[in-house]
Amino acid sequence: MELQESHSELEISVLVVEDEILTRTLISKLLATAGFRVVGATSTASTAMALYRQFQPDVVLLDINLGEGPTGLDVAGALRRITAQVGLVFLSSITDIRTISPNQPTMPEGSVYLNKADISKTEHLIAAIQKAFELSQSKAQKAAPESRLMSEPFTDIQFELMRLIALGKSNSAIAEIRFTTLKSTENAISRLAKKLNIPSDDASNQRVLIAREFYRLNNNVQRYE
Repeated sequence: MELQESHSELEISVLVVEDEILTRTLISKLLATAGFRVVGATSTASTAMALYRQFQPDVVLLDINLGEGPTGLDVAGALRRITAQVGLVFLSSITDIRTISPNQPTMPEGSVYLNKADISKTEHLIAAIQKAFELSQSKAQKAAPESRLMSEPFTDIQFELMRLIALGKSNSAIAEIRFTTLKSTENAISRLAKKLNIPSDDASNQRVLIAREFYRLNNNVQRYE
């Protein structure tokens, strides 16, 4: 059974997303023992999203590599599209996550990185969770109303669509990465093309033009944090 609720009444709730069952169990037990409220523990991206929507934990602890399919970075991106007020802790056994793949999304701003070698050191795990929670609270407080008044030609979702199209991802692949339906993805791309004044009569050429626009805007587009 993937869902594991602790009996702690702690104020910081945590969701654990880790594909290795022994590591997942160890982390869940360490966190519960330390007083955190573990609302769930799962190995898959889809269940992670479902558990987040159900429990809305303060912090999500994610293994970067979840096997086949969406990565922990993909899940984090989807979570941040729901809300900026979620703490993120990434787990990996490598020193620099940028070496995983040049096409991988980057860690969202305000994320905390924890090497798997340090998991058994409870103080490191606790510090990472607390730091992620503090960063998420700080990020939410700094989201002042005036920041919304800045010039913003594209939203995060639209920019992400352009990035995935530029990487050559199909509509079905984009839908899987973003945890949406194929129809929803097609509609979002259609709206994006309309915003870019790109005709929709030639789908293949449309994708080329969207990718070209992405590369043109990549260094200076203004987006919501």
